[in-house]
Amino acid sequence: MQAEKTFAWQSFLAIVVVVAVLLGVVYFLAASAFQTTLQLAFLAAAGLIAALILWAIVRSLSNGLVSAALAEAAAKAASTVQTASVSQPVATAAVATPPALPAIDTRSIEAGAVQMLAILQREGRLVDFLQEDLAPFDDAQIGAAVRSVHAGCKQALDEHVQLEAIYTQPEGSTVTVEPGFDAYAVRLSGNVSGEPPFTGRLQHSGWRASGVELPTQVDAQRDEMIVAAAEVEVA
Repeated sequence: MQAEKTFAWQSFLAIVVVVAVLLGVVYFLAASAFQTTLQLAFLAAAGLIAALILWAIVRSLSNGLVSAALAEAAAKAASTVQTASVSQPVATAAVATPPALPAIDTRSIEAGAVQMLAILQREGRLVDFLQEDLAPFDDAQIGAAVRSVHAGCKQALDEHVQLEAIYTQPEGSTVTVEPGFDAYAVRLSGNVSGEPPFTGRLQHSGWRASGVELPTQVDAQRDEMIVAAAEVEVA
């Protein structure tokens, strides 16, 4: 369990760093386009949404792999014990040591994350939008593009990711964080001291991916790690 939490935390940090670097590059290349606080807030929100989506996918896939590995190990151990009890007297039957859990297939996790990014690109042109130099466009043009990106990405999420709010109370309401809370699901800020329970104002309800349903990929698709195929029109 400790290794799983460590992997989840490290993967979250890695995704945040990568997204932050990408946003820094976008801002550096198109600094003149971000002249208002609203535009900067939108850029930060787009980066945060992308980071959370990728991290939720990585965590969901890793949890599924770990659960499958545990089930497989338990089944093998039960089969070994049953065979030993049949062939030897009960008093002398040896209980086999459960085999070591297989290593997490990080390649499959990466392929799933890339596949989800490809879906967001296909449905909402998310990658094209984030990679676009916005400097030549005015606010009205950017606003129209954002509406299209939002609609397409929302449709992709609705089809492939089941999201549920961590807190069901409205944002701005007062909530109590009980002892033993999940530090990965609830992030505290402000005057935090002593031991829980803590009472505070809900700034964001949070999101948890309760399920991810991605289309089955062939081996070649996983190995290529293609987000969007290049398009060539032959004369």
